[in-house]
Amino acid sequence: MSIKVLTIINPSSGRGDILEKEEEIKKNMQELGLEVDVKHTTKEYNAKNIIEDYDKEKDLILICGGDGTLNEAVTAIMEKGEQDISLTFVPLGTTNDYAKSLDIPAKNISITKNLLKTRARRVDIGSFNKDKYFCYVAAFGVITDVAYKTTPKAKNKYGRLAYYINAIKELRKIPTYKLKLRYDDKHIEDEFIYGGISNSESIAGFKWFEKGEIQLDDGKFEGIFIRKPKSIFGYFKILSSFFRKEYSENEYILFTEASHLEIISEKKMAWTIDGEFAGETNNVIIDNHKKAIEFAIYESEK
Repeated sequence: MSIKVLTIINPSSGRGDILEKEEEIKKNMQELGLEVDVKHTTKEYNAKNIIEDYDKEKDLILICGGDGTLNEAVTAIMEKGEQDISLTFVPLGTTNDYAKSLDIPAKNISITKNLLKTRARRVDIGSFNKDKYFCYVAAFGVITDVAYKTTPKAKNKYGRLAYYINAIKELRKIPTYKLKLRYDDKHIEDEFIYGGISNSESIAGFKWFEKGEIQLDDGKFEGIFIRKPKSIFGYFKILSSFFRKEYSENEYILFTEASHLEIISEKKMAWTIDGEFAGETNNVIIDNHKKAIEFAIYESEK
């Protein structure tokens, strides 16, 4: 019995040239004896919708798109309870943050020639207020809206530079949020300008952790919460910690590793999930679902 592959292509990801490789992608998998069914996303009908409505048998889902498209697929799998289905990924986004942590090269369709040589790797998935899911980050505060406020046209024309330009603009206006944080046996009340709960080495194109420092299957997320400095020297100290990738000894940074977090704010905060706008809310509960999704990873991609 052959392996059945549902292939979902986002035509607008990256520079929009994935359609030129569609026939090659199909041919690569068919030559391996795989049954291939290709679907395209649209603005009105995304990867989540496709998986929800797909009523044929499938053993593997191949996503050709950015982090947002991958998030849609993971959300559908989690909601349908189909964690026995493997997922693999051709990253086509601008930053491809999560793909870097998985050691998957960007814009490289070679995995479609080597699906029979992949290894299974189960990874943690996060839930956000029990009704949304994320692969690698849920965040609020300064620069977190850079990804979804940067237009597709700017991303395609300038690449990662477009993110940095928007990030510099955002530094001019830094709101502060008075929060209550609960995680493990800790209960903290303080004011913060940024909070990120992640399972990735890089976020929004910025590398937060060293290679190999993040475990994607340990049942815990890394949380970084940044307090607003009282002077310009405080900002320099934060930047120094960022460049050194050392956060635990900085009084302006709260660093934690936890599987469950509760975040309560006096005012509504805008959140992003895997680089996409996730709405505004006062209260957030985040849980780690350990080894919830299985990825098929080609060893030679490392």
